[in-house]
Amino acid sequence: MKELFQNIAFDPLISSPLLIGLAALLFIAALAAGIGRLKSYFARLVAGLFLILAIMNPQAVDEDREALPDTVLILTDASESMQIGQRAAIASAIETELQSELSAAPDLDVITVKVPPNTSGTNIAKALTDGLATIPKSRLAGVIALTDGRAHDITDETAKILPEGIPFHALIIGDETARDRRITAIKSPKFGVVGEQAEFELQVDDPGFEGERARIEVKLNGTLKARFPITIGNPVSIPLEIERRGSNTVEMSVTAVEGELTLNNNLFVSEISGVRDRLRVLLITGEPHNGGRAWRNLLKSDPALDLVQFTILTVPGVKIRNAKSTELSLIQFPTRQLFEEKLDEFDLIIFDQYERRSFPLRSGRRQPNILPQYYQNLARYVEKGGGLLLATGPAFAGQGSLYRTPLVSILPSRPNGEIIDETFRPKLNEKGTRHPITASFAGETAENWGHWYRAIDNDPISGDVLMDGPDGAPLFVIDTVGQGRVAMLMSDQAWLWAKGHDGGGPYREMFRRTAHWLMGEPDLDAEVLRAVSEDGRLKIERRSLNDVTGPLTVIYPNGTQAVASFDQAADGSYRAELPLRGQGAYRLQHGRLSSITAIGALNPREYAQLLPTQDILAPLANATGGAITALGLDAAKVPTIRRVNAGRKTAGRDWIGLIAHQNYTVTQSRRTPLAPGILFFMLFFIFLAWAWRKEGQ
Repeated sequence: MKELFQNIAFDPLISSPLLIGLAALLFIAALAAGIGRLKSYFARLVAGLFLILAIMNPQAVDEDREALPDTVLILTDASESMQIGQRAAIASAIETELQSELSAAPDLDVITVKVPPNTSGTNIAKALTDGLATIPKSRLAGVIALTDGRAHDITDETAKILPEGIPFHALIIGDETARDRRITAIKSPKFGVVGEQAEFELQVDDPGFEGERARIEVKLNGTLKARFPITIGNPVSIPLEIERRGSNTVEMSVTAVEGELTLNNNLFVSEISGVRDRLRVLLITGEPHNGGRAWRNLLKSDPALDLVQFTILTVPGVKIRNAKSTELSLIQFPTRQLFEEKLDEFDLIIFDQYERRSFPLRSGRRQPNILPQYYQNLARYVEKGGGLLLATGPAFAGQGSLYRTPLVSILPSRPNGEIIDETFRPKLNEKGTRHPITASFAGETAENWGHWYRAIDNDPISGDVLMDGPDGAPLFVIDTVGQGRVAMLMSDQAWLWAKGHDGGGPYREMFRRTAHWLMGEPDLDAEVLRAVSEDGRLKIERRSLNDVTGPLTVIYPNGTQAVASFDQAADGSYRAELPLRGQGAYRLQHGRLSSITAIGALNPREYAQLLPTQDILAPLANATGGAITALGLDAAKVPTIRRVNAGRKTAGRDWIGLIAHQNYTVTQSRRTPLAPGILFFMLFFIFLAWAWRKEGQ
């Protein structure tokens, strides 16, 4: 009956207002006849209806229709968790089967949308929104998601994305009984004070194996710090002492067990920035001289430094030179407190033109101003990570040289007894143009530096020479000793730059950078191995004072390895590239130098939970009338697909339904009169005559 009326149309012979007015008059006339108890009121009403029908001119409509296919949206999860084991292969096989089955139906189109990997996790809701934007709501038959059930953007509002009555079905792929041991960080500080402990708190989870024992291994900056047992499911606190300024890489790994889904989440990697509240510098000046104030002004101008300075006066009875009495604090030099009790409190120690001296005792013997054991303490201080700068003068070439102390074990150059008194310009050598301390001063600027007039001739035995003096004599030598660093300036003329003599030079910036290099500033390291992500590639930089040879090894987050070779980009700078393989911690190894680079998230959200689950998508399926089907690793368990009418049940025990809207488009339409118009007018007059006859009786 409904279809019958859909095939009838009207083509009125008069305008709609006149037609409505006429119908109203006829109805009023019939009503008046009824109220007046006239026997003809029914005949009058029927006559009026036939008149209205005649004027409305009913038409029979004959249409040529073309059915519109409905559309099913398939969401295929291609996130990193779906790359575990056989999940991706099974999902691909199921997608191929669904495409073949659904595309064979003449009234059904298929659109597939991939859920791509993302640092924020698996964004199924976003992929759903993007897919629905291309499909008319009136033709959407349903949504089928192929996933492990791990979604990170599903909320209570997600169901409202779908039109009412459209089902969301999910086929869950993966073995829910598989084993996966993982580390979860409960507390992971981002900053820590160098030399103090930062508190980490973590927990090892292994669903179904709570209470078992596992072993944790802790590394800081690639060095093993601890290895101890823990109980699965119980939180554990791990204090770590921050070793250096800048980035410190913390690695915590749990031993693997047989049959795990992946080892990627057995490792937790964190970067913690080491900061210092204040850096303490001890400046010991051998005697008052013109350059002493320049060192003091340089160090006091750095707001990150706390300076403690002592100027050693000459032997009693010798007149003080080059210093006003108001600038001096005449106290005894506290050697025991400085070099025994408080030595480790300093980050850097500077000896400026210091000379070994001794003073007479009442017994007649002479005692050195610094005892030999204190020099031994200084050597150990450097080897454990301290910084030492020697700004030498003429005394370094003679009997009072610090080279004639136990410091000889850590000094990179020895004096040969010669003092060069001639005019020269300090000059950067090849290594000086590469090292971060001095590289920025290379070029035309260095050619215009002011002259110096004295240098202490020396013979380097280790380390690197960055600046040359007259006739190529080493002028600025640096070296790493154990965990610490040493620098030697083989002249007492640097202060001339600070005064602007003969055009001056980069006194403040060069020696500020030297001080921070000595205190372990990572950005000033000469030997650097690091990488960044760019355009889907891992771009690796190797910086060195020497020529770089040999292969580079990269260990990807998934444990696989790749080898590459470096190409020289500039003096001291080398480059290599490899394709990226997911996000996480990339380990770089070149010779004895290694580093860790974080690409994307260090501990990807994808790996926090890897076991397949129905719980996350179940509310969405229930709200839309869909179904959640756990397939495990068996593609044969895919439920059958049925087409159902709107408003009917859309899921069952072993089947899922897609709405059949039965929409169509009209390609051609033809109209013919439903009956001759004269017939309706004849019927009008017949019933009108009948009404008059009944009224005449």
